[in-house]
Amino acid sequence: MKITSSEFEACLETLEGPIVVAVSGGADSLALLLLAHEWARQNGERIIAVTVDHGLRADSKNEAQQVQKWAQMRGIEHVILEWTGEKPATRLQETAREARYQLLTRWCKNNQISTILLGHHQQDQEETFWLRLSSGSGLDGLSGMKRRIVRDGITFLRPLLGFSKERLKATLIAENQQWIDDPSNQSSNFFRGRLRTFLEGEGLSPQRLKNTMEKLQVDVDFIHDALQKVIPTIVHVNEGGYLTLKKKTFDDLHPALAKRLLPFLMQWFSGAKYSPRSTQVAAILQKLKTPDAFTAGGIYWAPRQEDILLLREVSAIKEKLPFSQLHQNTLWDNRFWIDHEIKDIVSRETFLAPLGSAPGLKKEINSSIPRRAWPTLPALWVKGKVVSIPHFRYNIENEMDHRKFFYLKPLFHDSLRFTI
Repeated sequence: MKITSSEFEACLETLEGPIVVAVSGGADSLALLLLAHEWARQNGERIIAVTVDHGLRADSKNEAQQVQKWAQMRGIEHVILEWTGEKPATRLQETAREARYQLLTRWCKNNQISTILLGHHQQDQEETFWLRLSSGSGLDGLSGMKRRIVRDGITFLRPLLGFSKERLKATLIAENQQWIDDPSNQSSNFFRGRLRTFLEGEGLSPQRLKNTMEKLQVDVDFIHDALQKVIPTIVHVNEGGYLTLKKKTFDDLHPALAKRLLPFLMQWFSGAKYSPRSTQVAAILQKLKTPDAFTAGGIYWAPRQEDILLLREVSAIKEKLPFSQLHQNTLWDNRFWIDHEIKDIVSRETFLAPLGSAPGLKKEINSSIPRRAWPTLPALWVKGKVVSIPHFRYNIENEMDHRKFFYLKPLFHDSLRFTI
């Protein structure tokens, strides 16, 4: 039975502005596109189909163009993005997935779009559960893919997680819409087939598994809500892009919250795509019980008498951005949203990069920011020399007296803004 418009709309949030639908040409994403197109037509919204051509198979370009033809026949805007450059010999699928994410995110930001719809469905959730179970995942992993995630300022929605692939195909058949079968999915389909046979033999139907995952998600949501409430009582985000944790409050934290707080803070700091391994988190928790400072996960951890200091490890900062690439609301080192009003710099040798050791500063600097954090601050470099350190109101020889604005990336949704 096809998915109805009302069923689909019930799975959507209140959406605003243009919405991107990621479309590969497979049955899952094409069904999503048709459902989103009907929803947009009924609600006066605009959707844009975006296909990423990874260039990994001989037919990929033709398939992307075929998807474009199908979309245009239905009056749907369509864009093809190409993954160019050398492809890795190992971890190809993982790298391709990240490249797809980067291409979609960059295109959305360049076009002032903040929402992307993805076509993952019920069987994808089932596979995710068992793969994560086999790898030893905990409660968060076993609750499955999240219906909504926000990453790099873009909201990703998966409205089809509650629908089977059979219903997605039925939706396409009802609309007389063909689809493309990706041969790279054959191994996944084989795994799912064996898994389904085993589960049904044990009396574990897809519906029972779905119910179990929904129960797990309720528990995960409860824990995350509790974590969100306790974070403001423990964590302080400082204007220098470093954190302090109230030591006693942190030490008294329930282990279920403590082991989730650290990965959250580590990802906030580093922008890592995935949470650190539980073994690494456990090791950090043990080290924090001692008075010794240490580095882990791109962070310098320094337990002190009243608090715990978390600084970005300068060697982990890879951001060296040409000034020409600094657009409004550029996220630098996953810590600072950067805007500026500098219009007269044309040098090709001008970069925003970490301050580092920066020898030869010509002014005395007074700052409440810990000296160990100074090398991790953003600075403007011209021809290999630092000419501006906005955090210190430092401009060499007063050559640059423009006001600059830095926004701390918030832990949650409340923006922490300061002017320098």
